[in-house]
Amino acid sequence: MKIDIHVHTKKTKQGDAETRKIEADRFHEIVSSTEVKIIAITNHNVFDIEQYQEFIAEVGEDFQIWPGVELDVIKDGRQGHLIVIVSPNKANYFSDTILKLTKDTTPDKFTISLEDVVSNFDKFMPLYIAHYHQKKPDLLDEDIDYIVEMTANKSRVLKEATNAVSAGIFISHGHASIHGSDVQDWNQYQEQSKTLPDLRLPVESFDQFCLLLDKDQVAINTLLNKKDPEQISVCPFNDETVIDIIVYDDINVFFGSKGTGKSDILTAIADYYSTKGITCKKFESGSVKLADAYDLAGKNLKIDLKDHEINYCNKEIELIRSAQEVHITSISKYKQFFSDSLKNKKAQKIKIKDMPRVNTQNSEREFELIQNSNGKVKEFKSFTEKNLILVDVLGKEKTGNLVSLLNEAIEGLDKKGFEKFSNEKSAMLFNSMIEKFKLEITKKTGAPIKPSETGFQKYASNRIKIELAVKNIMENILKKIIIDDEYVGNLGEKGELYCKTEMVIQNGNINEARFKPLGTVNKKPLKNFSRIMADIKEGVCSQNLFNKIAELNQIEGIDSIPTTLELIVFDKYFTINDEHYEPSTGEASMILLHRELSEDKDIYILDEPEKSLGNEYINNVIVPLIKEKAKSGKKIFIATHDANIAVRTLPYNSVYRHHDKSGYQTFVGNPFTNNLTNINNHESKIDWKDISMRTLEGGRNAFGERGQIYGNA
Repeated sequence: MKIDIHVHTKKTKQGDAETRKIEADRFHEIVSSTEVKIIAITNHNVFDIEQYQEFIAEVGEDFQIWPGVELDVIKDGRQGHLIVIVSPNKANYFSDTILKLTKDTTPDKFTISLEDVVSNFDKFMPLYIAHYHQKKPDLLDEDIDYIVEMTANKSRVLKEATNAVSAGIFISHGHASIHGSDVQDWNQYQEQSKTLPDLRLPVESFDQFCLLLDKDQVAINTLLNKKDPEQISVCPFNDETVIDIIVYDDINVFFGSKGTGKSDILTAIADYYSTKGITCKKFESGSVKLADAYDLAGKNLKIDLKDHEINYCNKEIELIRSAQEVHITSISKYKQFFSDSLKNKKAQKIKIKDMPRVNTQNSEREFELIQNSNGKVKEFKSFTEKNLILVDVLGKEKTGNLVSLLNEAIEGLDKKGFEKFSNEKSAMLFNSMIEKFKLEITKKTGAPIKPSETGFQKYASNRIKIELAVKNIMENILKKIIIDDEYVGNLGEKGELYCKTEMVIQNGNINEARFKPLGTVNKKPLKNFSRIMADIKEGVCSQNLFNKIAELNQIEGIDSIPTTLELIVFDKYFTINDEHYEPSTGEASMILLHRELSEDKDIYILDEPEKSLGNEYINNVIVPLIKEKAKSGKKIFIATHDANIAVRTLPYNSVYRHHDKSGYQTFVGNPFTNNLTNINNHESKIDWKDISMRTLEGGRNAFGERGQIYGNA
């Protein structure tokens, strides 16, 4: 959740912009579209109680609105701005006080001394937020020190910076600091809100926020406990040492010197949750190669050709490979029949021998068509019965009617299919009987029998079948396979990195060495297969047809090409702006870590994710990703030496591993209390900030100590 301690809703002074004015409904709409959950109305020298109450009624419980005012204060002749914010339950008294102080003046002319501010407002136990340094008109350190000295609530005096960077630097130098939007134009607020401070703990009230400023242990624990703390016991080492720690559905950081067992603890945590049936594994930078992670070798690459409207053509390939020439009846057989007349009187009486054969091809085609139709109808019926969305759209009655119609269609197709099957088999039996009689008569009499057919129909039909089969194969071989590029990650100024997969079916003309077979078949047989298929298609009417089919069957490894799927060759590689790109080792680490955090899972275990990564990438990409996972209630365990991760993530749980002459010690705590406590001796405590700065790499930078003076912030 974000907090904005400085907004304007009215034009109260001549220098105020008209665009600061806003109506209640528009205010509600704009703030609700952001992550801001706490907002303080701080108009110049005015607190409009009626507007405040109108806004409260409009907003309801969507977000908190705190009452406040931005005062023109004077001290020793100097003038600056001081924001005073109070609890919502004191809004009426707060309003009365401001009206009393400003009744004889205007917002443009009103000023108040620091002494009078404290004497009039300290009874409300407010927040005092002073414009500081570059936030003009500012109060000096001595002015702010005066407020701290005079107020009863010293932890509630803050310095307002111009932005998050300045606030971070002020904090690192021991200044309690925060920044607000100081909104000038509400039309720009949505974008402006993105840079507002994040509250890592889910503050529910003004009083609770003040307790956090006081570092009240009870209040902090109350907020921490909303993240479902869980106590776990792990045995990470070879000895019997047991480590008991409380972990949160949030960020849990493990830090300390090298060799203190942080990685072993993460491994033990992964094992702990795995035994509970929660799938999780430790991510270790550099343990997996980028090429393996994205399977550039294609070991696990699979494709269903139906998704690309490509036929596997297994029946067609089998038909061509098993095809044999059908010979036409020679004229000599007719000549022989007419030269030698049948003299056997009994044989002459058997008329069946002279009957013509029944053509079965039409029946075969019709039966196959019926079977295909029947299969598709049954498939659609199964889909209809299982599809809940269809039931939701059509309703149970209409869906039932549809299923009934499909059952009728299936029953009709079954009946018609059986009829065609019976007719086809009857015709085949009849033709077989004719041939049997002819054969037996020839055996008994020695006289030639009249040929049943010329054979041309079978000859032509056989060639047509081969032509149709090879035509279908070649059409599918020439189809294109389009696979969407897989987004890998952002490489900053270089651009977006994608993993591209090119898949093509070997058509006999693909000679690029970069393409690899999808299966175990060598590349050469695939090329030969497609080339010979093309030759068969061109020579389907030639005398050389079956020589080509024989050549096809002689290809080495031909049995491993039963479908067009085996003809696929592929190339998989990385691209930026559609150009080949080979990521460096550091870039590979960036991509793999980003990929790990992009996966949706309940537990993330990261072992030194900062390896090979630059501070800018960690701070601008990885830290926001980790925070985003924490917001969604994920458990994140990180072992790190990097302050950007250990400090800027503001972990709910910091586990510090220490080693000295007395052995290993484990301290737990968080940045909110600024304490780390020995898990075996609760009296032993160390300072979280101090140990973080001394132990973590870049600790001073993470706390803002960059050697810059405030003017360069």
